[in-house]
Amino acid sequence: MYSKITFLSILIVGFFSLLWISNMALVRQKDITAYAQYMESVQNIISTKDAKATHQKRKGLRKDMWLSQDNHTRLHYRIDSAASTLTLIPNDTKLDILENLEGIQGWIQERLYVSDQSPMQQMRFFEATEGTYQYTTQEFLAKSVALSLFRLPGHVLPTLLNHNNAFLKGIAQDVSFSVSGKVPQFQAKRFQATLSTPPEEIKTKEHP
Repeated sequence: MYSKITFLSILIVGFFSLLWISNMALVRQKDITAYAQYMESVQNIISTKDAKATHQKRKGLRKDMWLSQDNHTRLHYRIDSAASTLTLIPNDTKLDILENLEGIQGWIQERLYVSDQSPMQQMRFFEATEGTYQYTTQEFLAKSVALSLFRLPGHVLPTLLNHNNAFLKGIAQDVSFSVSGKVPQFQAKRFQATLSTPPEEIKTKEHP
């Protein structure tokens, strides 16, 4: 049993590596071959009668994702979590891979643009006590999420933020986003928001 769990853990790492290659780099023939061999190994495991879910606990995680856009820019997503439990679930002839995250912080670039010849970005920051990342669908789900939206200079994703500069803040009871494809799908349901004027804009209005 121990050797099977160890082998499953190795397969999990292999799966993540192949998933990263398929989304962030050019897919080569040897990558396709490696993926086919990996899937054959997975099928051999989950076809056994005593195949059970396995769990792996981790701490201090960071996930960075870059999504290439049609205008040749790349949007940067980053999720940090204090701890997580990774679960591998055999389901008939496939594997479901879930990660339950705890103590979550996220930074999401939504748009890169130029204003008055200066690079700018619109991004959102979120915090949640817990959430779930589904690897097979590349979807993140969380409840009771604190959201803040920013318009900031530069095209590099900032991780140190002055939350007084957010132009929109609020609490969403349900948040989901999918990172598959070029256009991220972000949804915040039952979002109670408050508009705020960043200090820089207030100064501009008082001193034209």
